[in-house]
Amino acid sequence: MPFNGYWGKILRADLSKGKLTDESLSPEDAKKWIGGVGLATKIIYNEVPAGADTLGPDNVFVFAIGPYQATGILGSGRFAACAKSPLTGVWGESLGGGYNPEEMKRAGYDAIVATGKSEKPVYIWVHDGKAELRDASHLWGKDSFETEDAIKKELGDEKIQVAPIGQAAENLVRYAGLITNYGHGCAGRTGMGAVMGSKKLKALAFRGTMKPQAADPEKLRALISELAPIIRDAEFTKNNREYGQAMAVIPREENALLPMRNFGQDNWKEGAIAIGAPLGGPGKFNDILKPKPEPCTPCVMGCHRRVTITSPEKYAMDGYGPEYETLGMMGSDCLIDNLLAINKANDLCNRYSIDTIEWGGVCAFAMEAYAKGKITKQDLGGIELKWGDGDAMIALLHKVVKREGRVPRLLGEGVRPAGKELGCPEVALHVNGAVVPAHDPRAFFSMAVETATSTRGACHLHGFPEAIELGVPFPEAGPELSKPLDRFDKDKKGFAAAKFQDRQAVNNSLPWCFFYEFSGVNFTYTTKLLNAITGWDLTPQELLKTGERIINLQRMFNLKHGLNPKKDDWLPDRFFQAHTAGGAAGKVPPLREMLEEYYKVKDWPNGVPSEAKLRELGLEFAIRDRPK
Repeated sequence: MPFNGYWGKILRADLSKGKLTDESLSPEDAKKWIGGVGLATKIIYNEVPAGADTLGPDNVFVFAIGPYQATGILGSGRFAACAKSPLTGVWGESLGGGYNPEEMKRAGYDAIVATGKSEKPVYIWVHDGKAELRDASHLWGKDSFETEDAIKKELGDEKIQVAPIGQAAENLVRYAGLITNYGHGCAGRTGMGAVMGSKKLKALAFRGTMKPQAADPEKLRALISELAPIIRDAEFTKNNREYGQAMAVIPREENALLPMRNFGQDNWKEGAIAIGAPLGGPGKFNDILKPKPEPCTPCVMGCHRRVTITSPEKYAMDGYGPEYETLGMMGSDCLIDNLLAINKANDLCNRYSIDTIEWGGVCAFAMEAYAKGKITKQDLGGIELKWGDGDAMIALLHKVVKREGRVPRLLGEGVRPAGKELGCPEVALHVNGAVVPAHDPRAFFSMAVETATSTRGACHLHGFPEAIELGVPFPEAGPELSKPLDRFDKDKKGFAAAKFQDRQAVNNSLPWCFFYEFSGVNFTYTTKLLNAITGWDLTPQELLKTGERIINLQRMFNLKHGLNPKKDDWLPDRFFQAHTAGGAAGKVPPLREMLEEYYKVKDWPNGVPSEAKLRELGLEFAIRDRPK
């Protein structure tokens, strides 16, 4: 039965049996887990056995939304895709945007849970409270754009929104993502597309005309109206609208957050100008790509940039251009300043359904391994994989997706196994198998803790405590975070990482775009909006406790599946070698001290949630999985 903010309905897809069934979502579970990532955490923890093959039928794939969708709240165009990660072997989670979330909500479901493995390719068609399992044999082998076109044509409705996978996911590249709406919505990290590919699940398709109910529609409208001018007039909103996330490239090169040559270089000023937007410097991004903002539904920023290139022909494309992470990982981290080549590679990643963050890290690793003689031209079928060569990156991408040759196949497994087999693990910069994203932890010390402890492997968005070092406080978490923190000061960085992870777990369960936190939407507003939808009477501190519950269960999932905190909560050695120049010269994060503070705040002795903490959070059922 529907209740405020929810349909109270989960779609179960047993792909082994080819059977779809509906099951209920209770109001109690909704309040305890919210939706999105939180709901997925509870389901996956309970249903994926320890030791489960991530690409086998025992893995469980969850595609979920939450109470925020189809309410008119700005930034609510977000969905969560979760499973045990084939890249890391632990918790897998990725958030995407675009148009699917609102359409799914209007179609009448809170989540889709896919289990087992289909004998032949299929897709799930969800429409106005009903669902069908359809043959997708004719779609197998098509890229994500072609798949979306074909499903809309087959079902006869251009308003249908599709979440497809491309060939990389079909071929089980372990960092294949879920790329939706022609690249507008990218749930890239941790290999959720590969999980779909392993289950022969080619796509999800949504069409709905239903309207979810809110507990207090008038109060909800008033809050949205109150926030509208705050958001609209915020400097971040204006800049994001004008420049997109390419606006961060030049400032981040200056403060040394931007990765350069596999995080081994100090400066790249001219390169940053060549690929960045003109905010803080004469960036060329807008002049070369001529992007147009296209927002998710609903949003006023439009950080996704529509780009059409017709010449030169080898770089021709019509889709969505690269954002900061892509520019950082496929651009500066590989020393590639050819913006057209980066843009083309980004488009190919979208079509193939490849995570651009992971691909950039893989390519930078391969370029350094090539420079060291660990990879040869012959290994790559004639490709000379030199630093700065965008065309070589594109050529390698095709080979990795198609799994052509020993080394390209190995690179499709991720940098951790590639580094071991090629004899250069020191240049494989990852945490638990996931590459370190375009946020050098030497530049913002809180991000050293975040990157080392994120439950989905190296990640910048599983908490983003960098926000408080950029001037965005979090007073709801306590007086310690009521004012900005110096980025090179170790004090309160473990505390900040812990609390921002809990906060982001809430955001990812609503789900909601945390960019709006930079445009005046504080956690108190987040709580008020949720209460207006659901009829709950939560304080911000109580809502933050919900985020803590989610993070703790994810941590227990990881421990259950083999995480060793003493070994795995750490950074690659390169990040303990100081830059000799640039915005973070001479700075090395004192990770051990900050990590001790983090564990103390979390009540995780030696990195393991205490029995008392699990009981406090209502997670008694997980106590049995604590390491002895």
